[in-house]
Amino acid sequence: MNRRRFLAGAGAAGLGLLLGGCAQGSKTPPGTVAFFNDVPTWSPGFERTDAALKRRAGATLGPQSVPGTSSYQQVIQSQLQTRNPPDIHKWGSGFRMQDLARTGNLRELDDVWDTIMANGWASADTKAMFDYHGHSYGIPLVQGFYVLFYSVKVFKRLGLTRPTTWKEFIAACEALKKAGITPIGATQVNSFPVAYWMSPLAVAVDADWFDKVCHGKASFLDAPGRQMMEIWQEMIRKGWFTSPDVADNDFPAMVAKEQIGMYVNAAAWGSQALEATSLGKDGFDCFILPPVDGSAPKATIAETAGLLVPRRAPHLEETLKVANSWMAPDVQKQWASFLNGSTANPKVPWVNPQSQRIQKQVTDNDIKILNRYYEASPPALVDGNLQDLGGFMANPDDPVGVLESLQERADTEWKYWQKVTS
Repeated sequence: MNRRRFLAGAGAAGLGLLLGGCAQGSKTPPGTVAFFNDVPTWSPGFERTDAALKRRAGATLGPQSVPGTSSYQQVIQSQLQTRNPPDIHKWGSGFRMQDLARTGNLRELDDVWDTIMANGWASADTKAMFDYHGHSYGIPLVQGFYVLFYSVKVFKRLGLTRPTTWKEFIAACEALKKAGITPIGATQVNSFPVAYWMSPLAVAVDADWFDKVCHGKASFLDAPGRQMMEIWQEMIRKGWFTSPDVADNDFPAMVAKEQIGMYVNAAAWGSQALEATSLGKDGFDCFILPPVDGSAPKATIAETAGLLVPRRAPHLEETLKVANSWMAPDVQKQWASFLNGSTANPKVPWVNPQSQRIQKQVTDNDIKILNRYYEASPPALVDGNLQDLGGFMANPDDPVGVLESLQERADTEWKYWQKVTS
């Protein structure tokens, strides 16, 4: 879900082999729907839902994985144009989903969402992530809220508590730096992880502006955009970030080794990597980045992936029954137990106490859930802008110039998006 590696030298021949294998794989046993995804390690988690799905839907998911996100995307985009696509498949939410929905190759899931909303199995904010032109085209597979993870032992030794205000967050960064620990792990490697830090920082500056700029209703050159870049630039110049070429895979171990103080990832599934370090289950904690203006968080960033149903799904009736049952609490409890939570159903508690606290904070305080930047705007716009922001991480000398580039691209790409989706 959070690795986008290009397979060097894959080429057309390699893709052809993948497509051939997938075409054969979509022929599943009775009572099973072909479920394509790009995360082989999640198959045991999907299997945990078998009994509950069988009771409710009379069918189960048959996971079939295509390793490598780039290859997987090519496979799905190609398969959707054939007469034998998968029955259901994993995909991004927001504009990543809309980019597929606009082709006409997805099945509307309005009836499924009627069931979800009637039972309170997801929030209206989450539903909006799967809407396009008045219809819904996906349901949540996983959802995590972006937090900063940190070592409890390090914070305690430095006399720090979990930050609840921007002032306390800045004080933590200063104390960590003084102690010889790089305050924050952040990277530009593979481009999309740039959104890990950019998204919560933008929301901390002005959540309304972030939401509007993501939808082409505000400018990157507006005052909040300039403030965001000024804060980011100052933090880089103070040495509060790792080198931008450090792999984000390394951040959990770097926290455990006291090489960095904090890093952004999603609660709940992000906690599993820390549990696998010497910190164990109790040696870390996390917090939502507080607003710069000193108030309590009014919005949070979510990473949300979805399940989408092709219009020509071979086993459409069974697939829709599975989709209609997926968000039910008895199904989600089994799935959530595999990823420390990460369900979008607010009625199903996340697993570990750190993640449970974040889930409760969001639901109890009616905190608005916003998609991270990667899914929050048209793909071509996001991909180009993340490249620019990644360059800024390496050379922060011209924040206004970067903003001008972001907005110039936004002007161009929004015109194109409106043309192809009208």
